[in-house]
Amino acid sequence: MALPIGLTPFANQSRTAHAGVLLGGALACLLGYVGAAALLFGLGALDHGAPDGPRRVASAVASLACWGFYAAAFARGKGGPVTDALVYPVVTVAVVPTAFRWVAFGPAWGAFRDRIARFLFRPELFVDAAVLILPGVAFAVGLLALWASRLDEAAIEAWQREHLSPAFRRELLDE
Repeated sequence: MALPIGLTPFANQSRTAHAGVLLGGALACLLGYVGAAALLFGLGALDHGAPDGPRRVASAVASLACWGFYAAAFARGKGGPVTDALVYPVVTVAVVPTAFRWVAFGPAWGAFRDRIARFLFRPELFVDAAVLILPGVAFAVGLLALWASRLDEAAIEAWQREHLSPAFRRELLDE
C-alpha cells in the first residue's frame, strides 16, 4: 500500500530529519503552552479544575508557536509539503496540551467522558478548537506569504525542484 501523495515528505530528507521536525513541532507547542501559562498565570492555571480563560490563552500561544515552527520547516523543505501545512500542526495542538495536562495533573476521565458524551451540545468545545487552530493558521499563512513574497518566479521553481518530489510536482503542481 503506497503512501498518499499528499502525505509524502519533502525530497532528499532522511527519516531522522523528518522525525526531528515532528519532535521540534511538539517541543515548540509544549514550550509555548507551558511557558505562556507559567509566565502569565502560574502553572496551576493548566490544572483540570482551573478556569478556562488562562488555559485558552496558553493554548493560543501554543498554537502560534507550533504553526510558526511548521511554517519555518516548510520554508526550509523539512517535514512534508501538506503535512507541515495542515496535518502535523492540527495533530500537535490537539495532542500536546492535553498530554501535558494529563502527565502533570493526572488524567481527567470525567471531563473526557463529558466531552465525548455531549460533543454536539457543548459550544465550548468549538471555542477550544478555534483557540487551538485559528491563531496558528493565521500566523502560518502570514509567515508563508511573507516568505513567498520575497522569492521571484525562478527562486520558487528552484525551491520546488529541490524540495518537492517529481511525483508530487507532477500530481499537484504541473496540472
